[in-house]
Amino acid sequence: MKRAVAALFLFAMSASAQTSDEITFNRTFLLKNVTGTLSNPGPAPHHPHLFERGAWTTFYEGAAFATYSYEVGPEEQRNEVFSTNWFAAGAQRAIGSRGLLLLRGRISLEPYTVPEDGYPQMLQFVSEESGGPLLDSMRPHDLIGEAAVHFAYRVTSASFLHLYAAPAGTPALGFVPYAQRLSSEEFAEAPYSYDVQETFYDSSSVVTAGYGSRWLSLEGSVFHDAVTTGRHSDIPDGDIDSRSARLTITPTRNLSLQVSRGELGDDEREVDSASIALANERASLSAIYTKRTSRLGEELAAGTFETTFRVGRGTFMARAESVDRPSGFLGNLEVDRTSHFAFGYLYDFMAGAYRGGVGVNLDYHTQTHDIEHLYGHKPQAIYVYARFRTDAARK
Repeated sequence: MKRAVAALFLFAMSASAQTSDEITFNRTFLLKNVTGTLSNPGPAPHHPHLFERGAWTTFYEGAAFATYSYEVGPEEQRNEVFSTNWFAAGAQRAIGSRGLLLLRGRISLEPYTVPEDGYPQMLQFVSEESGGPLLDSMRPHDLIGEAAVHFAYRVTSASFLHLYAAPAGTPALGFVPYAQRLSSEEFAEAPYSYDVQETFYDSSSVVTAGYGSRWLSLEGSVFHDAVTTGRHSDIPDGDIDSRSARLTITPTRNLSLQVSRGELGDDEREVDSASIALANERASLSAIYTKRTSRLGEELAAGTFETTFRVGRGTFMARAESVDRPSGFLGNLEVDRTSHFAFGYLYDFMAGAYRGGVGVNLDYHTQTHDIEHLYGHKPQAIYVYARFRTDAARK
C-alpha cells in the first residue's frame, strides 16, 4: 500500500505551470476541489500550479510554516519552534469527450517537524478517537492525508456524475479542513474546534458517489473511520464502518452553503455539520457548526467564525470559537464549554507564483476564572512565524 501511494504521488509531482481562473469541465477538479470532493468558494478556491504534457494536466501546491510559540499564564510555559506543512499533487486527463480522470495525493511532513506530543496550544484538546489524547497541544497531521482516484462523466454541459475512491482521503462530510480552508489557511495554528469538527477528515477506504452541477452538489460516502497514533505515519487498515451524505448549494461562485450528516464506526456515532462560506479576491469568511457524539455517548458541539482580509501585501485574520468539552477535560473541574479568539497579521515580502511572508497570531481565552490556578489570570499565546506557499498565477 505504501509503495503504491508513493508511486502515485511521485508521478503526480512531476510538474509546474500557471493557471487560468476560468474553470471548465476539463479542469473542474484541478482548479476547484481541494481535498476529497470539497471546494472553497471564490474565484481562486486554492493555489495549484498547473502544466500540460500531452493528454495529461498535472499540478502541485502546498504551504509550510516555521513557527515560534510563546505562552503567557501557566507556571510551566512551553516555548517551542516547530513547522506545520502540507503538500499536494495530482494528474488529470480527459477520457473520450465526456469523461475525466484525476489522480491526487497529499502528504504532510508534520510527523517529523512537530513533536510527537504535539505543538503548544493552551486549552487545545485532542481526544483518543481523534489521535490523542492530548491536552494543551495540537497533534501533527497524518503523513499521508490523501491518495485518491476521481472519475467524472459529463451528463450535460453544466452537470456531471462522479465517483471518488481513496485508500486515504476525505469523505462527503463537513466543510473544507482548516489547513486548506481559505478563511483559515494563513493561521499558524489549528482551530480549537478541531476535536469536534475535523475528526473524520482523514479517513481510509473512502468511496464517494455524487452528482454535481453549477448550483448544487449531492454526494454520499462509505468509509472506514480511521485513527492514527504515535507518529501518525500509517494508513490504518479496517473494514468500511461509516457512511455520510452531503448537500452543497452554490448560488454564486463566491457563496457556498453546506449541510451534511454522518454515522461513524460500528457504534454509529452521529455527526451533523452545516456551514456558510463567502470568498472573493480580497476576503474570505466562514461560519461552521458541527455536532457529534463521542465514543462515550456525549453530544459535543462547536461553532467557528473566521475571516481573512487582504490589503496589498498584508493579510488580517480573525477567528472566534465556542467549543463543548467532554467530561474530565480538566480532571475534576467542571468545564463544559470554552471560548477562544485568535487575531493575526501576515505581511508577504514575496508575491507572485509563490508567496513568502512573516506573521503573528495572538490567542485570547475567556471563561477562565475557574481555572486561573492552572493557566493564570489571562492565558494567552503568541505565535510568530514565517510562511511560504504556492499562489497560482492568474491571467
